[in-house]
Amino acid sequence: MGSGSSQGSRASMSQTPRKTQGTTNQAMRSKSNAQNSDVMISYSHADKPIMLKLRDGLEQHGISVWVDLTGLTAGVDFLSTIGQAIIESKMFISLLSENTIKSRYCQDELALAYISNKAIFPVALSEPDSLFPLMDTGMKLQLARFSWNLFLDDEQFEDNLKSLVEKMKGGMEAKGEDSSLPGRESTAADKGKTAINKKLQTQMSFDRKLTVLGDVTESKDFWSKHWGERNSVLWKDFENAIAKDYQKSLETVFTKADRDWLMGIIRRELEVDETDAVFHDSYTNFCTIDDVFQPFWSCIQLQAVESYTMKEVFNMESSVRVQAIENLGKFRSEAVIDALKDLLVDKDNNVRSVAAISLARTGANDDSIIRSLIKCLDEKDRLVRESACLALGHLRSEKAVPKLVHLWRNDFISHVREAAQIALGQIGGEEASKAMHITKVLSDEIRMLTEES
Repeated sequence: MGSGSSQGSRASMSQTPRKTQGTTNQAMRSKSNAQNSDVMISYSHADKPIMLKLRDGLEQHGISVWVDLTGLTAGVDFLSTIGQAIIESKMFISLLSENTIKSRYCQDELALAYISNKAIFPVALSEPDSLFPLMDTGMKLQLARFSWNLFLDDEQFEDNLKSLVEKMKGGMEAKGEDSSLPGRESTAADKGKTAINKKLQTQMSFDRKLTVLGDVTESKDFWSKHWGERNSVLWKDFENAIAKDYQKSLETVFTKADRDWLMGIIRRELEVDETDAVFHDSYTNFCTIDDVFQPFWSCIQLQAVESYTMKEVFNMESSVRVQAIENLGKFRSEAVIDALKDLLVDKDNNVRSVAAISLARTGANDDSIIRSLIKCLDEKDRLVRESACLALGHLRSEKAVPKLVHLWRNDFISHVREAAQIALGQIGGEEASKAMHITKVLSDEIRMLTEES
């Protein structure tokens, strides 16, 4: 719930502290109440009057609401209370206005709700056409998968509220029957797919249509259209074909930097090798979701929203990062794990470090994850190496022992050597124990020789 209309609005609260013992107690009670709430409302404090009206209306219809009314000061209480409320509540309302869209905190809250698989209900206080150009890439991608509710006219408030309540209650009932996510638009292509992949949509759904990611109709498979039955193509040609077919849609949502970032993600997902070739088999695997072959553009969108959202949530500047890491076990999914793997090769050293620790917290330790973490042990940045050591130790990876031994004995940063030693102790086993014993004996003998001299 951002306060005011700037990205730093919540941080500005700390300049005029309002926290009293009563406020602290209320925050503690609120954290507890979130576990039993049907929905959390994320909003800008500039929109508080309409938020209160919406909250009261929902509660009158039997939907319990958690909302921050205290203007919690940014800091430990804020991070733990707000983040936990998002994770514990069953559903999430994003009260959308120009104030919300400009708030870094509201953006972070939406991203955390998304990766924790909440039913998201966007409630717009302005025309979508005026709000969309103001959104960052993350909000555009995340909200493109949901049906919007428009609260533009006070005279229509009750009718709009009734429609929203019906959707929310219907969603809660449906969630008890299957794994679908209430609030999200469904299509015929959704059949047979898991809940985390029920996000393949090409546009938002409003009372009036608004194309967001491009109304792309693919009458022919992307690969067949460009290369027929060829087994491989150069990445440069593949990338140019993407730009040609989807240019308008990509430019609508992504900045130039974000488009370059997305192409890097797609390149990795397609397992482009040292010859710079894209193989048809890799393309087919990328487009196959739960054994169903999907249009290439739909898969690009799915990859974009998952990877971008995870990057937002786990960025070092994210206001919800700590809660996301601490609660990974509650919303662990294949999509979350894959996105964290992508972050292991992010350009930001801090993001790579957080991704390594976060992957360890998920408990996932298949061969591809272990290989990716072992590669991080060769990174130039010492924090990435240290984080990878601790992650591999937590996952008790015996395959990492030789590399960890090497770092323990040779890394020039003491913190990395200590992390490698901790990891080896956690992994245990004959190889690790033998290596540590030999190193200790040699170190003791060297020290004795030094003392004698």
